[in-house]
Amino acid sequence: MSASGMSAPESAIESDWLKVPAERVLHPVPTPEQRLVAMSDPDSHGAEMFRVLATRLAHMQQKRHLHKLLVTSSVVDEGKSVVAANLALTLARRAGERVLLIEADLRRPTVSALFSTTQLRGISEWADGKLALEDSLYQIRDLPVWLLAAGHAMDEPLPLLESGRFMKMLEAVSQSFDWVLMDATPMLPMADSTSIARLCDGVLVVVRDGYTRKKILNKALETIEKNKLLGVVFNEASSSNGNDSYYGSYYSNKSNKETKEAKKEAKRAAKEAKKAQAASA
Repeated sequence: MSASGMSAPESAIESDWLKVPAERVLHPVPTPEQRLVAMSDPDSHGAEMFRVLATRLAHMQQKRHLHKLLVTSSVVDEGKSVVAANLALTLARRAGERVLLIEADLRRPTVSALFSTTQLRGISEWADGKLALEDSLYQIRDLPVWLLAAGHAMDEPLPLLESGRFMKMLEAVSQSFDWVLMDATPMLPMADSTSIARLCDGVLVVVRDGYTRKKILNKALETIEKNKLLGVVFNEASSSNGNDSYYGSYYSNKSNKETKEAKKEAKRAAKEAKKAQAASA
């Protein structure tokens, strides 16, 4: 590692860098409480809604530059981390797509706990000079999904997030992926997400149904550049069959016709995925 704390791969990421060793391959076993429906219950309504969202984003990507996405919320406990994780898993199931999920909520990291029962090292250790960037990536078993964990929680991550060093790291690591999803701190009251948003191509805002106050949501949305706001993901919980079920719905300024077309395409993609799984079984 150089005196600046930047290791060689940070300026030129090679494809071999993604071949992580066995000890950094994660083998998640999702619990119902973690609500990773894209992995644990791919036939569920919730998983289908994430396929719809992934399809909508793919359509957007064909019309505009859309590579790095920020996933955030207005306040805490709205489910942004679960949405980011499910979306990453869903995007990775599209043919030929490589996805990087970055745990950029350095104050209260929760994404890595969805995939591992042990503490993962990552951005914080890299920032402290204790870990090379090429040693900080993890991969989800059998999926083209890589995770850049937050590492230990930081009391004040804003100086790092606003630094040129972080910007260069993000640009370097992003080059190897089709999608980069950043799960970040809620927009209020901290400024972390606002800082990260300037480095991203689009922003998805997660809203928990019956929890988020409209006044607070509007205040949070005002902090996002209009051309970067992609839409709002609504999270809802139902008590059908005696169990809580997680699902998301997507809202943007697009037409209902486009939404219906996206749903149809998502269903076709799901059927094709099932056929492929059956053929390989």
